[in-house]
Amino acid sequence: MSRLMQLWLLGALLVIGGCLTTGKEEARVIQNAGNATSVCGKKWQLVRLRVNGGTIPIQGPENFTFLCNQDGNVMGRSGVNTYRGELQVTDNGQMLWDTSSFVSTKMGAPPQLLQQEHTYLRALSGTRQAFTKSRGKRLILRDASGEIYIEYVRAGP
Repeated sequence: MSRLMQLWLLGALLVIGGCLTTGKEEARVIQNAGNATSVCGKKWQLVRLRVNGGTIPIQGPENFTFLCNQDGNVMGRSGVNTYRGELQVTDNGQMLWDTSSFVSTKMGAPPQLLQQEHTYLRALSGTRQAFTKSRGKRLILRDASGEIYIEYVRAGP
């Protein structure tokens, strides 16, 4: 068999082999629009904060939480302080904040912790969409452009 024919057969085998599957499908990440049932009634803990497309390093992310109830009350920890307000999550994942209801305690802390808290609270109040993924174990809050992106994991059962 000529060298050219051997190379052609080898190439054909590589193409055919690449088209075959091993029977394992990669798990697809499915992101669903959140609603009051999938977002509220659970405690969420911060894992990632992005603002203006850049990741913000968070010291002590376990101290940043988000919790809302079916009545529209939202509360949580923002690092040093606690916050609360009112929020409506629609069936298509839109978040409607009552910004006049948003309040936070004012305990003191080192400037770098207060700055990260301020960044978090400002980002949180700028979110307009809620999504769940990983079978409801992760919550994404973001603005329409994606410049603000807050990701939480469910804390507890």
